[in-house]
Parts: sequence; structure tokens; C-alpha cells
Amino acid sequence: MSTIIIHPEYHNASFENQHESVRLRFLNWLNQQEKYRVGWVGISLMLMTAVFFPVTMAAILIHGGSFKLIIGAMISLILVLVPNLAALPTRYTLPAFFTAILINMILITSSFFI
Repeated sequence: MSTIIIHPEYHNASFENQHESVRLRFLNWLNQQEKYRVGWVGISLMLMTAVFFPVTMAAILIHGGSFKLIIGAMISLILVLVPNLAALPTRYTLPAFFTAILINMILITSSFFI
């Protein structure tokens, strides 16, 4: 006589992972990145101060140097510096870093039109 054993927890786990929202997956990923916090601080500070901010300022200044755009570039730099220097966890610093990159891309694009 044969017996069939069904493990419902395996089926539910795969089903829940498929319907997990992007926001929840991102938050789970942020919690996993806490062990790499020092590396993320170095990467975010280096990229922001040595790459994104100078490129953004150059694009703004080449296209006329609007004061509002310069202030926006400075705010995006501060958005990365302050949480990292305050030693906040990665669940705060990484979204701030990605937001600052998005702000810089918007500022570069808008410098062509203003």
C-alpha cells in the first residue's frame, strides 16, 4: 500500500513569493544589506561627491546656471551626506541615495530646458 504525503507549506511559500509586492521585496533586500553598511556608505559617498554631483553641476552651469537647479543639486548631495554621516541603517541611507540619483537625473534633464 502506498501513501501520499503532501507538504502544504512548500506550496504556500512559493505562492506567497510570487505575489509579494515590489515594495516588500525592496524592504526585505534593504534589511539584508545591513551587513554591508560600511561598503554602501563608501559607495554612496564616493559616487555622489565624485561622480553625480560634479556631473550635475557641470550640466547646470553649461546650460546657464539657474539658481534653483544649483540648490536642487546641493539638496541631493545633502540628502546622501547627512544620513551617512549620522550612521543611520541602510534602510534609510539606500533609499536616500537612490532618490538623490533620481533627483540628479531630473536636474540634468531639466537644465536643457530652463
